[in-house]
Amino acid sequence: MAWFQRPNADQRMAVVSPVPGGAGALRLEGDARRPRLAAFAWSHTPLASSDTLNQLAQQIGARDAPLSALLDTAQYQTVVLEAPPVPEEELLGAVRWKIRDMINFHIDDAVLDHVPVPAGGGRTPSLYVVAARSSAVRELAKPFQEANLHLEVIDVRESAQNALAARLAPADYAVALLHMEDDTGLLTFTFGPDLILSRRIEGRGASGDFLHEKVALEVQRSVDYFERQYSWFPLAKLFLAPMAGAAPLRTKLTEFLPVGVEQIDLDSLFDLGGSADLQTPARQNEAFHLLGAALREAPHP
Repeated sequence: MAWFQRPNADQRMAVVSPVPGGAGALRLEGDARRPRLAAFAWSHTPLASSDTLNQLAQQIGARDAPLSALLDTAQYQTVVLEAPPVPEEELLGAVRWKIRDMINFHIDDAVLDHVPVPAGGGRTPSLYVVAARSSAVRELAKPFQEANLHLEVIDVRESAQNALAARLAPADYAVALLHMEDDTGLLTFTFGPDLILSRRIEGRGASGDFLHEKVALEVQRSVDYFERQYSWFPLAKLFLAPMAGAAPLRTKLTEFLPVGVEQIDLDSLFDLGGSADLQTPARQNEAFHLLGAALREAPHP
């Protein structure tokens, strides 16, 4: 897998991917600083058949384009660990050995990718590692193969969210970004283009004020941890991804956090004028990681 591959070509990836409750697809074009949403499609049919895939790819004009898809969060884990002191050609094997007892599935069923975490403060260099179930990767790729579509990259939400956060971070400062989906969330910490740390937020069935307080407390603990462990990356603020009814959570986060909280305005990052479907906070929330994944550019053939 090439979850952390840097953009290195002129052609941007289109995204056709499973999403909670169905499937989504979108394609960006134009100015890299504020790309335009060229096409967007949504289906309530799960992305399990070649017919659904073909229909979505055709709707966004990407039938022959390189595609990416997001792996379900239940099918992979992320780990930050000290970089093993071995030559580059031995690194992947050393990482595989080191995380074998840190993931909840057998290492023989794991597909790995990793990216260096920028070092500082005299700390030992670290790696941000993604370990995915190879069976889940094959299951996701199968309908693309059956539809003769060009699935080039299987992405993860952390990487997609980091791509969005990197566009928000001021120079020489880190930012946190929180995306909430019902009672679960993803919190990432980004410095420049680099993903430093991520945490999954678990509401565990909570709702209303209790959920907001629980989320704010978990985010506060994560921010405190980040500021202790990565003090050489000054944290500017926390960005909150679009969501329906965001005001109470934003207020609670402001009460708990030592940094400012800002609601993301996707119109500042993308030209969304061509899609009435992406004007509501609820749909922007659903498509948030698709937009991040679409910022990736196609690898060289």
